[in-house]
Amino acid sequence: MATAPPDPTTTPRWRFDHVNLRSGDSAPLQRLFGEVMGLRSGYRPPFRFPGEWLYRGDEAWLHLVSAPALGAAVQFAHIAFRTDETASALLARLRAAQLPHEVAVVPEQRTVQIFVRLPGDFVVELDAPADAAAPSA
Repeated sequence: MATAPPDPTTTPRWRFDHVNLRSGDSAPLQRLFGEVMGLRSGYRPPFRFPGEWLYRGDEAWLHLVSAPALGAAVQFAHIAFRTDETASALLARLRAAQLPHEVAVVPEQRTVQIFVRLPGDFVVELDAPADAAAPSA
């Protein structure tokens, strides 16, 4: 059965936000994404785990997480998208869709991170602005 195309006047707007990689040795990642592709280290909120963010201009494109147990291996952690829809509205739609998810709040920012775990352990992070009904830090 075919579904109707989404209504652009009521559909939340989304944009790519970043990719998250984990590795115990970020040197090869730095060489590729920094020296070859021109991404630069920049601001990273004070998360409780080590890592760094690489930027293209003023946009954080790549989040590297230090995972010493992986050694030199690189592991894909998740891909992230950002919306202008409020976090509470997005969470309500996720619950209605019965998708398993975990919620976190970015330190020092009003951003709610919603990690949706899909089959095969594929994780999609959905970032939305916090609102009065959304979880807080």
